[in-house]
Amino acid sequence: MFIEDEITFSYQSMQCTLLKYKDFLCKLNVKSCFLFLLKEVFMSESKTEQLKVDASNGDALKEKLMELEDKLLRALAEVENIKKRADKDREDVYKYGISSFAKDVLTIRDNLKLALSTCGDKNSEIADGIKMVLSEMDKILSKHSIRVIEALNKQFDPHLHQAMFETSDTGKEPGVVVEVVQDGFMINDRLLRPAFVGVSKK
Repeated sequence: MFIEDEITFSYQSMQCTLLKYKDFLCKLNVKSCFLFLLKEVFMSESKTEQLKVDASNGDALKEKLMELEDKLLRALAEVENIKKRADKDREDVYKYGISSFAKDVLTIRDNLKLALSTCGDKNSEIADGIKMVLSEMDKILSKHSIRVIEALNKQFDPHLHQAMFETSDTGKEPGVVVEVVQDGFMINDRLLRPAFVGVSKK
């Protein structure tokens, strides 16, 4: 009776554990995995009777039980890995899903800055209007965790900057950004677009 009770209890324990993951497995379209485990772990009436008949063969039953437990643990470990990957993918979509759209918006910002640079004193009202639009655009970008890379007078960083030219006689140490041709941007902790810069040299 002890062996029979022990095996029945272990099966019931595995049943409870598997049921906890039922909905998650089905949502991830791994129903075949769940159905396989269901078939292996859940005892039908005939299987229960067979266990009772074979209770005298304790070693064989324990070996079968250990085998089923191993299959269950491996499957659940794989489910946990799938869940972690799904969580990571969902987080990436939330953080970086607008990257392509943001790059297109930055092109508009670049054109506005170019227009601002061509405005003379006679077009001060137009320049003020462009500045207001740029300010509002920067606020919207910041709201979505998109920020300008501060490059001017910073040490050149190949991970953040793209050198367009080198210049001497700047009074700066070699390798310092002396001009920003085009602003670079970060989205959260990733590079969205490198800053195009001019760098000092000896």
